[in-house]
Amino acid sequence: MELSDLENIGLSKTEATLYTALIKLGSSDVQTLVKETKLYKANIYQALERLCDKGIISKITELNKRIYQLQPPKSLIEFVEKKKENIAKQEELAKKISLEVKFAKKHTHSSETAAVFRGIQGVKQIYSEIIEKKIDYLDFGTPIESEEIGEYYWENLHLKQKENGIKARMIFHKSLKKWKEKIPEDVAKLKFFDEEFEPLTETTIYGTKVAFTVWTKIPVITIIDNEHVANSYKQIFEMLWKKAKK
Repeated sequence: MELSDLENIGLSKTEATLYTALIKLGSSDVQTLVKETKLYKANIYQALERLCDKGIISKITELNKRIYQLQPPKSLIEFVEKKKENIAKQEELAKKISLEVKFAKKHTHSSETAAVFRGIQGVKQIYSEIIEKKIDYLDFGTPIESEEIGEYYWENLHLKQKENGIKARMIFHKSLKKWKEKIPEDVAKLKFFDEEFEPLTETTIYGTKVAFTVWTKIPVITIIDNEHVANSYKQIFEMLWKKAKK
């Protein structure tokens, strides 16, 4: 019998060594097992008690000595079957805990931060973070006023996106259709609103953040960092994406 076989069913190396020693010696006291195995006495005591707990060996007291002996061989099968039962219970408990964690996470409000910026630099801050952290993003409501930042800036941004493998989906007003030819599809997929109404507010969703840019003469940017808010706006984007046209 290989020690590794006993280890593979769940015994420690010390336990397996003592088990094979008891096969050879029969009923034995600790001193005899120390001589046979060359293991430390304290380690032997601990391992023998564990084997008793597992039901693989038993002990009796004779003349003030503890004598250890093997249980019938089928005790090994019973030991493994008990482990299987425990694993099944652990699996059920893990499923229960998993559902509880999922429920708790769904109803736990993540920490929320908000920041307000004024001016073009606030807009650039959004895209600087997107490039730096290599975050894919969604964007809708972009009006023609966004071109005031300069076409060179947007073209350079799209080059950086391509270099960093950042993907985007964007819904523009139809007044910005010329960008369909300027932005490669492997950088951003574009769709358009056909409505005459052109909003001044652009919404950008990236990671756990949502940025609202009001394209007035001096742009005003509000950035909210909240996972639940971001997830809500992702759902809004998906609804708009289905309705928008290529």
